[in-house]
Amino acid sequence: MKIRLIIGLLATAAVLTACNKTKTEEVLSDEEMLTPGERVVEGISQLEPSHASDTVTWRGKVYQYDIVREPDDSLPKVTMDETGTLFTDNHIDVKVTCEGKQVFKRRFFKSSFNSYLPEDFRKKGILEGFVFDTTVSGGLQFGTSICYPRSEDFFIPLTVIIAPDGGMTIRKDELMDGAGGEEEGV
Repeated sequence: MKIRLIIGLLATAAVLTACNKTKTEEVLSDEEMLTPGERVVEGISQLEPSHASDTVTWRGKVYQYDIVREPDDSLPKVTMDETGTLFTDNHIDVKVTCEGKQVFKRRFFKSSFNSYLPEDFRKKGILEGFVFDTTVSGGLQFGTSICYPRSEDFFIPLTVIIAPDGGMTIRKDELMDGAGGEEEGV
């Protein structure tokens, strides 16, 4: 009889402990919901700053690109509908040099791509990244995207081609070229 009582008490304790853990896991703080590469600063979520730099040879000349993404507190915050979480948008600085001479330098914002974005992405999206893709007949091709924070499914992919004379072409892309490939960027 005592053994049954002890086993019953242990089983009840195990059930109560399991139920208590389930309730604790249901309530997640903003910091527990963070995705890799994300942080919270003063209660507002943001992507970590990042930097990528590399060289590429195109038409016999060596080009170096430098890409820096930083959260930008001067930009309007973006609110996630389902959680109300606030996100800081980013700016991305892109610099391209050829054999030591500056070919291209520009700071990009989400608004730099407004003519390619539907209204919901202008309001709810953030400038996520900028990566080198490949060389094309017009110059160096980069991929960039505007996305909903914490979403892999809701993004607008764009292609930016930087010409050797510093000119730039932007086009909306259906899929990011080289996705999962060897490209480097932020």
